[in-house]
Amino acid sequence: MSDIATHMRITGLQVTNEDVDSRTGAVNALKTLWGKITTTETIIGKAADIAAAIGGNGAPSDGLGAEVQTAIQKRASAFLFAERPLDVGIVAAHAAIGIIGAEPGSGGWTTADVWSAALWSVLSFQSPLEDPKREALRIHILEAAHRRSVAGAEAARQRIAVDDFKKVEIVAGEEDKFAPALEKATTATIDALRRNAALDREELDFLWWSLRGRSQLLKKSYSQLDCATGALAVGIEAASQLRRLPCEVHHELVLAKIPENPTLNLCDLINATGEDRHRLGGAFVDGLVARHPSTFPVLNALATGSTNADGASISRSAEEWAGRALLEAGFEKILRNGPAKL
Repeated sequence: MSDIATHMRITGLQVTNEDVDSRTGAVNALKTLWGKITTTETIIGKAADIAAAIGGNGAPSDGLGAEVQTAIQKRASAFLFAERPLDVGIVAAHAAIGIIGAEPGSGGWTTADVWSAALWSVLSFQSPLEDPKREALRIHILEAAHRRSVAGAEAARQRIAVDDFKKVEIVAGEEDKFAPALEKATTATIDALRRNAALDREELDFLWWSLRGRSQLLKKSYSQLDCATGALAVGIEAASQLRRLPCEVHHELVLAKIPENPTLNLCDLINATGEDRHRLGGAFVDGLVARHPSTFPVLNALATGSTNADGASISRSAEEWAGRALLEAGFEKILRNGPAKL
């Protein structure tokens, strides 16, 4: 409740106990409601709406505004989001934090993982806000989403201890129960072996990609590519080797392939790719990237040539662009194909 009370000061209005209590109740209700969403594309759309309400001019979409308004009106019947639009972003942001706040499991692809990756992707590309109070809220949500994404990616790659098969005992005359008993006694061990083998396979695939040092999309070694083009190619092609969202070691190996580190904004970056843009962005012309450009601003720019995204004018280093391409392409791959079985 203390964070809500702090962030409610963003509105510039006098904040009462009833205001804080009604917004806290709405946060809890929306957290429960949104936490039950299982369609990944619905989640990334909702996350993009929340990020837009936090950033920019603070005006929420009509859909998000109406949803938050309904939740608040259960405890404050006079509330209208048209009169207090900033409240929508505050409440929605805290509901999202509640969803991603749980400790990650070993699966690496839960509802919270999708929420955190989507929020991290959108918020990390936005332009900083001039209002320090609003910017503090945006950074608060961004950092929470980043921490959860990284923690989830690391947890997903933890090996499982492989136990011995359990003992199978069958009573005389019940031989027909042997097969299901044997399956029950061996399933946990076999599943652990399969998971560990899948993680080994991912590591080997990524290692071979790293050693190869050549772009399969552009048919050139990375060292022959312009720095901007190479940064994007490295990030996109590295992501193609992954079975879960990228973690820190993948990010570090990608950055190790960036020989120079100039700064460019999105327009300069896309212009620098020249004709290579079509080969880098060809796989993203249709589908998720086209439908959710704010979640995949770099991939969308490669696919369409459009550089109108919020944050496009910010100059970023080649290393940042490579990391950005790794995040977006890794997220898009899993959304499109589903996570590979571990």
